[in-house]
Amino acid sequence: MTDLIHFEHPLSERVRNFLRIAHLFKHFHEVMVRSEIWAHHCALFSLFEIMEAAARAELKLDILQELERQKGLARQRGEEGKDALEAIQTAISNLQSVQQKFGQHLRENEWLMAIKQRMFVPGGTSPYDLPSYYYWQQKHPAERESQLRQWIQSLLPTYEAIRLLLEILRHNSLSVECLATAGNYQHNSLGQNIHLLGINVAQDAVALPEVSANKYFTHIRFLQASQQQARGPVLTTDIPFTLVMCSFDPVIK
Repeated sequence: MTDLIHFEHPLSERVRNFLRIAHLFKHFHEVMVRSEIWAHHCALFSLFEIMEAAARAELKLDILQELERQKGLARQRGEEGKDALEAIQTAISNLQSVQQKFGQHLRENEWLMAIKQRMFVPGGTSPYDLPSYYYWQQKHPAERESQLRQWIQSLLPTYEAIRLLLEILRHNSLSVECLATAGNYQHNSLGQNIHLLGINVAQDAVALPEVSANKYFTHIRFLQASQQQARGPVLTTDIPFTLVMCSFDPVIK
C-alpha cells in the first residue's frame, strides 16, 4: 500500500491561526515529556512561540463565538449531539474561567522573559550568558517538567478549545478523488462554507501542493519536493490525489 502524505490548506486567517497554535502546543507536549535538556530547551522555545502566536486580543472572542455557534448546531441534532454539546460547553466554561490576558503570568516572570530575549540571539543561552538558565537545566528532569507544566497550565483552555474546533472542522468533511493533469488542478467553486482543504498525495510522487483558493476559484499546482530550492519546479506529470473539503458547518453544500 502506498504511503500518503496529508497536507492542509486553511481558507481563512482565523483557521490558519487555529492550526498554527495547535501545532505549537502539540510540539510543546511532545518534547516536554522527554528527559533530555535539549528537549526542555525546545519546550521553552515552543512556549514562547505560543505566547506570540496567541497574543492577538481577538483570538479568545473568535474561539468563543465559534464555540457558541457550534453549541447551537449541536442542540439542533438533539440526542445525537448530546456528547458534542457537553464537550463544547466544557470548553466554553474553561476558557471563560481564565480572566487574565493570555500568557500574562509568563510576561510577568522576569527570568523567563530574559531567556526569551536571549533565545533569538545565536548562542545567547550558553552557560556563560545565562548561568541561571544553565542552573535550571541541571535540575532533575521531573522537576523541569513540573515547572513546564505549571507555566503552560493557564494556556491549556485555549488549546483545548482550538483542538475541539479543529476536530469538528475535520469531521465535517467531504472527500473527492481528483487528478492534477500535467501537475495542475482547477475547480470553479468550492462553496462558501469550506474553511479548510486537505490534500492526500502519494509520498512517492515527490510532490508538494501549492494552493490558491477562494470561494470563486481553486487552483492546485503540484511542485517537485526539493531540499535545495524554496520552491521546486512545477511537475508536468499527472498526479492523482484526494481532495478533502472541511467545514465548520454540518453539511457541505
